[in-house]
Order: sequence, then structure tokens, then C-alpha cells
Amino acid sequence: MKLVKVPSSQGSLEKNLGCELAPEILCGKKAESVNVIPNDLESTDENIYSKAKEIINEKPVFVGGDHSITYSLFKAFSENFSNASLIIFDAHADCTSFFKPVSHEDMNKVLIEEGLLEKERLLIIGIRKIWAEEKPFLEKNKIQLISAQEIHNDLEKTKIQLQEFVSKQKNIYLSFDIDALDPSIAPGTGYLEENGLTEKETFELLQTVLDSKKVKATDLVEINPKLDEDGKTIIIGKRILKKLVEQ
Repeated sequence: MKLVKVPSSQGSLEKNLGCELAPEILCGKKAESVNVIPNDLESTDENIYSKAKEIINEKPVFVGGDHSITYSLFKAFSENFSNASLIIFDAHADCTSFFKPVSHEDMNKVLIEEGLLEKERLLIIGIRKIWAEEKPFLEKNKIQLISAQEIHNDLEKTKIQLQEFVSKQKNIYLSFDIDALDPSIAPGTGYLEENGLTEKETFELLQTVLDSKKVKATDLVEINPKLDEDGKTIIIGKRILKKLVEQ
């Protein structure tokens, strides 16, 4: 396992500035860090991609930063692992209109449209906010979604559904956006959405994915210390990171 910091909020469209501070707080000074080029997202993305290519076989755990980093990380992952799958814990679909460079609002759409990810191999868990412009893309491509409400209604059924998806996959990249959690336990992020995942739901579903032993790389993103009340988000972020590192 290799822990790598990706301290960039450049792909957040200035909507989660401060999340670049999270990697240092979560990982300390010892972990490796991607070289972030200020005010140059494209060069930064190239550096993220290069670092991922270099260590992708070492079960890396990347700590961001905003969610756009997953685009470059998964690009490297998909080039290295056949039948690459992406499981994301997220309140949002991240499938808005695509403008270069890739942002945290469109990275899933770009991965599919560029052929880096097969649409059948994407699963988003904890979703509860879909923009009108995203609906046609999600419906046309039959993107698999498990809403936060479905999880609240029946956690055990959700775990079975998740196991069924995982059983069909070979090589999984797991991305965890902290806004999947309810704002009451993770207030420190840029896009707060009510009715999010509880602590119990989060860790049971996370464990369900990790137990498959098919997860080959992970990331944790969108934690913003500047918006964090009483350090709550950092605390639960460290617990999630511990799970990712130990798996």
C-alpha cells in the first residue's frame, strides 16, 4: 500500500477552495505528494496521472483535494487493469456538461465518453442530488445508482445489491467523496446535501466493497478543513482513510 497526497482544489470550480489543505492534515508530512502546479489544472492533472501510472500496482490510496483528481487517477488505473470498474460514494452524479479541463462536476461523464470506463462498470452510492442536465445522460447510459433514500429504507437489501454488483467485477477503483455522508457528521465540504449516509451505513457499505478483495486503488476527496465544524469531518475522514489503508 502506498499513501499519496493530492493537494489540489483547482478542479472544484472555486466551489470547494480549502480542500487542498486536507491531505496534509489527514496524512501528515511523511506521505508522498503529487506536484501541484498553481493555477494550472492541466499540468497538475498530468502530474497526477504520471504519479498514478508509477505506483498503480502498489494498492495506492490517494487523498485529495477535489473530486476531479479521480479522472486522472482512474485513467491510469484503467490503462493498467483490464475490465476496470469504478465504485463511488457520492451525493452527486458528476455528469454535467463537459468542458476541458475536467472538473469535479463532470468527471464521470468524461470517463465514459472517452472510453476509459464502461458504463456498466460504474456504480454511485449515496446519491441524492441530480441536476436536470445530468438526467438524459444517466438514463441513456443506464448508470447504476443506489440512492441515499434506498439505503435508509433497507440497508441489508442495499448490501445484497452491492455484493451482486461487486461479484461481476474484476478490478475495482473505489472513490469516496465525503459529501456522501450526512452534513450532521461531515459538514466540512463544498456541496452539502441533506439526508446523507449515516456512520453505520457508510462503514457497513464500505466494508462490503472492501471484503471483495477486488479493490486495487482508492481515493478520498472533497474534505474541506476551512468549512469543518469542530473538526468533525476530519475525524470521520481519518476513520475512512484508516479503512482504505488497512484493506
